[in-house]
Amino acid sequence: MRNKVRGCAGLGLVMVLLLSGCGGNESKNSGNSQNVYNNEPVTLTFYNHNAGILSDADLESLVTKPVKAKYPNIDVQLVSGSSLDKLITADQLPDVILTSNYYLHDLLKQNLGIDLSDRIKQQNVDFNVLEPEAVNLLKKFGPKGEIYGIPYAMNYGVMAYNKDIFDKFAIPYPKDNMTWNEVIELARKVTRFEQGTQYVGLDMGDPQVLSRAYSLPVVDEKQEKTVLTGDPYKKVFGLYDQLYQIPGIVDGNKKYTYGIDYFLKDQKLAMYPYWIANLTTRLPQLKEAGKDFNWDIVSFPSFDDKPGLGREIDFHMAMITPTSKNKDAAFAAIQTLINEDVQKSMNKGIRLTILKDANLKKQFSSDTKLYEGKNLAGIFAAKPAPLPEATQYDTKMYSFLKEAAKSMVTENKDINTVLREAGEKGDKYIIEVGKQ
Repeated sequence: MRNKVRGCAGLGLVMVLLLSGCGGNESKNSGNSQNVYNNEPVTLTFYNHNAGILSDADLESLVTKPVKAKYPNIDVQLVSGSSLDKLITADQLPDVILTSNYYLHDLLKQNLGIDLSDRIKQQNVDFNVLEPEAVNLLKKFGPKGEIYGIPYAMNYGVMAYNKDIFDKFAIPYPKDNMTWNEVIELARKVTRFEQGTQYVGLDMGDPQVLSRAYSLPVVDEKQEKTVLTGDPYKKVFGLYDQLYQIPGIVDGNKKYTYGIDYFLKDQKLAMYPYWIANLTTRLPQLKEAGKDFNWDIVSFPSFDDKPGLGREIDFHMAMITPTSKNKDAAFAAIQTLINEDVQKSMNKGIRLTILKDANLKKQFSSDTKLYEGKNLAGIFAAKPAPLPEATQYDTKMYSFLKEAAKSMVTENKDINTVLREAGEKGDKYIIEVGKQ
């Protein structure tokens, strides 16, 4: 994976980077040569960067309880209430960042991770028991063998659906291994206005949901120009165009996206592709509010020319920041997360194991009963799609694609026009970044 020279963010990081190098590597001759935690009392700070840790209770379940059991002298605190950028500016970076592979490129660009490969080797951390696809992707971020985090939970794309809506209109339920074309045709049948209520058949999310599942890069191999006007993107946007043409998908106010709350709370959305981790964390709230309904899941739909492939690979991981004064304790703590017993316990809750044990995966969320009577096998019916190489341009390009989809609806522009405009914005952005 191409990693361009990363700018140094935050004044408090400057000395760290001068000592360790801009790549976040630690000096191999400083401190404890084995980098082993010595059991001294220490308080570690953890920060959730889109890893689904929404409260102290979440951290207690995932981190504090297993870490305390093995290391009684380690206390764990959740840093909340501030954005990561504000923490950087205030020189108050946490010891550990919990995030997903989606955000890793940008975090490394900001010098917010250190290479853990020496510690992993010295302390015999066995990555062979982990999901190979996750490990292989993680290694791509280290062209010289660097490993910037420990993955602890897998995530899969699924499609949730409201059985009550399908029953209301006597339409057969979705099935595993459907194609997007089949799903859109199904959406056409359940998008109806009935007794003053508009039922929406499908919300596919932003275009990056499908473009990443289709393994599409946003720039060429040299990272000099966008590739947003090519046939693969026309295929993706063709699906969105099909959906938007269904009467009732776009309302009179040009509303065309609905989201998870419209599915779970309003219960007027028939089908919604979503991450299983995000869905699982929301389901307890639904039950507590007394708003549970007859829902189920199937595998994430595939493209007709890529059968059996679902949403792109996604996993949650823990990284240690370069400013941490407690790196040995931090590594001991995050290493605990992939202990077999800890993984078994976590997997029976609301997070899918990172272990490659297929039988263990079948026990997902068994303690919560959230998926009792549900199509749990649907989570694994489609293989994760391979990801294109991550670049510093991805986030911005995805925003241009989102604007392009909006223009199709609100300005009635055709696919070629909106993609050309997105490509022009993207090429201009690449030039601007090159001047910095």
